[in-house]
Amino acid sequence: MSDPNALITPYFPIYSTTAPADILNSSISAVLGGSNPALQPDEEWPRCSICEEHLIPYLQVNVSSPQTPSEFRQRVSVRPKPGHSVILQVFICADDESATCFQESIVSGGGEGDRPAFLVRVVQIAPDAVNSAAVQATRGEMDEEKFFVEQRVITAWAAGNPEMAHEEGNYGYDEELYERHAPADGLKLLGYPVQGKFFSSYHESCPRVRGGDDNAAQNDDGGDVEAAALLHEAEAYGPWRCLLQLGTSTEDENAPLCVVGNTWINQCEHHPDVLSMTIGGNW
Repeated sequence: MSDPNALITPYFPIYSTTAPADILNSSISAVLGGSNPALQPDEEWPRCSICEEHLIPYLQVNVSSPQTPSEFRQRVSVRPKPGHSVILQVFICADDESATCFQESIVSGGGEGDRPAFLVRVVQIAPDAVNSAAVQATRGEMDEEKFFVEQRVITAWAAGNPEMAHEEGNYGYDEELYERHAPADGLKLLGYPVQGKFFSSYHESCPRVRGGDDNAAQNDDGGDVEAAALLHEAEAYGPWRCLLQLGTSTEDENAPLCVVGNTWINQCEHHPDVLSMTIGGNW
C-alpha cells in the first residue's frame, strides 16, 4: 500500500514575453497554446476522431530541453535520436473555451471503444518539423478564432510546495500535514492532481498489462497461478501517477478552458509510454 502522506514536488510554469516561441529551441521548455504544432514532415494536422475537426495544440513540452525539470524528463524516459528532440504534445478539440467535444469525450468515461477528442503523445521531432510548409498551409485554411488559447512561452519551471495526494480517496492521511501540502490548482508538472470526489480517465486500466504484455499471470515454476493472475489484474488498474496537470478548471480564473473539473494526464508507473487523459471534480 502506498504511503498516504508521501510528498511529491510539483513544478509551475515561468512565462516569458520575449523568449522565442520555437519548441525546439533549447533555451525554452514549453509552449502553451498558439497555432504552431511540431509535426512530422509527412504528417497531416491531427483531427478529432469524433467531429473530424482539426485539433488545436494546447501544450507542447520539450523533454530534451535542459530548461525542463530533470525529474520530469526522467519520468518521460525517452532518449532522443541523433538530431531530434523529444516533445510531449497535448492536442484538444475545441472551438471556444467550453471545449465541449474534448470535455464530453473524457467525462463519458473514454476507453478504447470510444473515440478521443484529444491527442496525447511523445514524439521525436527533427529541426525542420516546426512551422513547415504543410503546417502553414493547413493553418491558413483554419479560422484564426479557433486558436483562442493565447500562445505563451514557458522558459522554465519553478519547484513548488511539495504535495500530498488529494484528500478524496487518500485514506489514512495526516490532516494537519495535508493542510500544508494539499495539491495546487493550475498548470503544473508532476505533483498530485486536484482530483475531486469523482474522476474519469480515458484508460481505466493500463492496456499494456491488460493486453498480456507482461505475462504476470503466467507461472511456469508451478507456483500459485491464481495469485499471479490477481497480481496481474491489480497491476493493470494501477498504479497510475500524475505526469502533468493541465489546470483546466472552472475554479481557476486564469485557465484557458472552462470545463467541469481539473484535467490531468496520468502515466502508468510500469509502462511510462502509456498516458491517459483524466478529468476530476465534484460534479
